[in-house]
Amino acid sequence: MAHFSKIVRWIVSQEHLYFLFSLLLIVPNLVFFVTEPFSITVGIAAILIPLACVMWLLLVFKKPGIMVWLLLPKFILDGGQLILLYLFGESVVAVDMFLNLTSSNASEAGELVGNILVIILCVFFLYTLPTLYLAYRSVRLKDKLSQGFRKKWALVALAIFIAGGTSYVLTPDREQEVSFKKDVYPVNALYNLYFAIEKAGKNKRYHETSAHFTFNAKKDETSSKREIVVLVVGETSRAMEWSLYGYERETTPRLSKQDGLVHFTDVITQSNNTHKSVPIILSAASAENYEVIYSQKSIVTAFKEAGYKTVVIANQKLTTSMIGAFYREADHFIDLSSFKTGSLLTSFHDGAVLPYVDKVIKENAGNLFIVLHTYGSHFNYHERYPKEFSVFKPDKVAGIRAAYKKEMRNAYDNSILYTDYILSELISKLKQTGDCTSLVYLSDHGEDIFDDARARYLHASPIPTYYQLHIPYIIWFSDVFRTEWPEKYRWAVNHQSASVSTNSVFHTVLDLGGVSTSQSDSSFALTQPAFKVRDRMYLGDHDDPIPFWKIGLKELDFKMLDKWQLTYGER
Repeated sequence: MAHFSKIVRWIVSQEHLYFLFSLLLIVPNLVFFVTEPFSITVGIAAILIPLACVMWLLLVFKKPGIMVWLLLPKFILDGGQLILLYLFGESVVAVDMFLNLTSSNASEAGELVGNILVIILCVFFLYTLPTLYLAYRSVRLKDKLSQGFRKKWALVALAIFIAGGTSYVLTPDREQEVSFKKDVYPVNALYNLYFAIEKAGKNKRYHETSAHFTFNAKKDETSSKREIVVLVVGETSRAMEWSLYGYERETTPRLSKQDGLVHFTDVITQSNNTHKSVPIILSAASAENYEVIYSQKSIVTAFKEAGYKTVVIANQKLTTSMIGAFYREADHFIDLSSFKTGSLLTSFHDGAVLPYVDKVIKENAGNLFIVLHTYGSHFNYHERYPKEFSVFKPDKVAGIRAAYKKEMRNAYDNSILYTDYILSELISKLKQTGDCTSLVYLSDHGEDIFDDARARYLHASPIPTYYQLHIPYIIWFSDVFRTEWPEKYRWAVNHQSASVSTNSVFHTVLDLGGVSTSQSDSSFALTQPAFKVRDRMYLGDHDDPIPFWKIGLKELDFKMLDKWQLTYGER
């Protein structure tokens, strides 16, 4: 009790509160000093410069608590930053994280928040709330900072600022491309917010900026039978969990028995975020030329121009992103997320798409291009499949905890087993038509599931891991297709172990449909002899292309890349 009384007496002094607020306002900076790969000089500057600025701000009023309340938005940002550091262990809140706030649906948001609620409450009650309470006490106190105190510490803050600036300017490691707006918190977080707002504006203006674009698409090759091309966009599936790729559990028993199926073993996604990865899959954009996404239309329009009836069936709410804009280009867009499931926080199992596929095939006699966007293996894993697919047990996940890793992996593997069933059912339906059909499946990105000592989980982290990058990618060719165009099938088989990125999908799917456009490039098509292996790029947080092995991967990641024989390094 005596110690508590001393603490209470200590915080009734405005001078003491001034020093305490100065420290509390740079807590994220202190954490970054430990987590970020700064050179020591940049790390010191990233603490001293913000500290000096905070000290000046707190001296504006004679009661520093007033400024703390005015800086409430910063405390909210700081709280979110600390939560993200807990989740991912490194990096400032990214552009993609701000955009994810607007592109995630209620189900996704509810699942994530529900499972990290404890850490959210901890940050609020142990950091944000106490700070605001102390600010309230500061405002209520009769005591004020003296003029002499304010003048003295303003000069001290100036000295700290000069020391920080000197450390920053004299940093010897210029290979890091040191940038104030990227290295110093909260400047970097605010810059990322600005970048996100600018990008959201571009997304919103997409219909205007792409209004006059045309692919000049034409059908170069025509089958003697109706042609159906199906593109299935998967969610959060990692290749290492597919028995088709060598996983010890039988998670893809049906696909493993399919004739005419080619699976590509060395595939890297160009983004670990759905809102960037899927648009790359659906368009001619890639990490190397991502800006064209705002001036060009999607693969849906290309097939439509070539005379195909186009249908999109989505089991995720994607209407607020570029993905939704692309999907609305279809002749028919069926948004399953708009149908009632009984709760805002639940979604249909992916099997719900199958009756609609049946209906589309039966009601349309001409050529068809169908895009299916599934919920796949998105967390919560145990909610992604019906009870009869609960094969690996126990699979009831009580929360996102390392202690539940076994249950999480079991549930995740069951979701892959269900994906295997969905894809096999789709292939069966295509076989039954007797037409010239093909199906392409790949996932938008992978997932961390407490796989190593880093204890990482989920995806969309500012710096990805191997587990978020290596994805499954398959093409199934019907008997009729292989008879009509055997060379396309043969070249796909020949490229089975080639180094591939998600930017190959647009060109490969067009080639499957015999469609050529002004944007087609056969050197990206896995079904063409002209396919060219390139250095694989990752789309950075500011939409810049970065060699995927230079995005911050750790030794543990390179060990996994080697284990799964994935290619990296310049050619």
